[in-house]
Amino acid sequence: MLRLLVVDDEPIIRKGIISLIEWEKYGYTVCGEAEDGPSAVDAILELKPDLVLLDLHLPGFSGIEVIKKIRIDTNRTGETLVKNTRFLVISGYAEFEYVKEAINLEVDGYIAKPIEENILIERITSIAAKIKMTSPHERLRIQFLEIMEGVYKEEVYGPFCFNSGFVQAVFVSVENMPSEDNAKKLQALADFFQKDICHKFTYKEFTVFLFENTPEAAVKHLLENLCTYLEKFNGWIAVTLGGRCPEEGTGLGIRRTCAEAEELMKIIFFYRGEKYLSVENTRNRKNAGLIWDNDQKAKELCSLIQIVDTKKIRSFFKDIEAAFFNSGKSPEEIKQECMALMIETRSEMIKKNPALKEKLGSGKETLDAIVKQRYLGTIIDTMTEACLHITELLPLLSADLNFQRIINYVKNNYNEDLKLETMGRLFNYNCAYLGKRFKNYTGKNFHTYLDMLRVDAAKKLLQDTDMKVYEISEAVGYTNTDYFYSKFKKHTGKSPLLFRRNQ
Repeated sequence: MLRLLVVDDEPIIRKGIISLIEWEKYGYTVCGEAEDGPSAVDAILELKPDLVLLDLHLPGFSGIEVIKKIRIDTNRTGETLVKNTRFLVISGYAEFEYVKEAINLEVDGYIAKPIEENILIERITSIAAKIKMTSPHERLRIQFLEIMEGVYKEEVYGPFCFNSGFVQAVFVSVENMPSEDNAKKLQALADFFQKDICHKFTYKEFTVFLFENTPEAAVKHLLENLCTYLEKFNGWIAVTLGGRCPEEGTGLGIRRTCAEAEELMKIIFFYRGEKYLSVENTRNRKNAGLIWDNDQKAKELCSLIQIVDTKKIRSFFKDIEAAFFNSGKSPEEIKQECMALMIETRSEMIKKNPALKEKLGSGKETLDAIVKQRYLGTIIDTMTEACLHITELLPLLSADLNFQRIINYVKNNYNEDLKLETMGRLFNYNCAYLGKRFKNYTGKNFHTYLDMLRVDAAKKLLQDTDMKVYEISEAVGYTNTDYFYSKFKKHTGKSPLLFRRNQ
């Protein structure tokens, strides 16, 4: 964002200017305000804004004097105090002589009061374009893109902007991250590289950090720290390191190191556990070809799940990862085959155990995770955990018939003084275990399930009988009428009397 300073002696006008348009929309952020000539000079010296929106008529000394002090006054070295600050002056129609003097000082335009929104937008947009084209970073960015596109020629695009010596590129991929998190992630990168230790560019879908004449050991140490810093984005950010290449001022070295880093991005999918990928830490992959029989693999996996052999399930997926590593297939092809395997496995397991269908849900969560994962290793982990979850459900299914007896007992005796302790003694279950099993089986804890049964029974009595509310409370198992009122309202949103009246 370009930094904007607003200078006017009237607070209401300053606030009006700041709120008149969405400055961020046009590439600006308001960094400060000033109300007179001296405070304007101090603010410019301190904040070094890119643009000053300056009223010419100011207390202390005029806007013209402000411009002169910034543009003409020099420090002891003979350099201007603030470089690159631009001025857009505000004036009344009666101040034309001031405007002419301001134009002679090479301001970037003026606006007459009262300020019109469309004219202000036109002026600041034009100035933003000029700033970007004349700033050193913008010239570097344009020349970097020319180099990467293979169109750079010194005689056409000007002198080479980069230092000679050695260059090395770091590529950072931010793909597949939820869009609402992209800004946070990119800000984290900007925060890490807050010092001018390298050039930062955007190229295709990558953020590129280009180091000049930096020892490779120092770059690698920096990347170690970067990856640690970005651990909260694990699985979303991928980092690759191109080779350290000599740059002779033609752009060939820059293109070579960037090409290496970009090429590594195409295969980083296959490398689990690497904080960043360089040529040095890649293993040779064989293009062995993979004959994939999805039905056979699904049946093999189902047999391991059915006998609850967790060790062999983990070994199965480890072999799958190794096979995909050397398969020669693209990441997208592998993701498709992984999803097909999980769909077929789920289908086979439900055929063998119909009660699984309700507990497993649609399986969409696992499929979505496979699509979004950045690495083959995390896809394999996702699939492994999904299958191990099925093995945890199977022992529960074997006791379903016995547990149904407990549910039937609760349904038939909801109006009694039922407690988990007494239920446990009655059916020979540990109280804590029974509570956990009850929630796994019904999706609700014991007391919530019991309250729902009682409230449903109370609703029928309110509809079909003339019983008093306190009588209904006792009939469904509540000895305290106030407690019955609170439970009834919690589950229906109405009091018992209002429920009866509406019915």
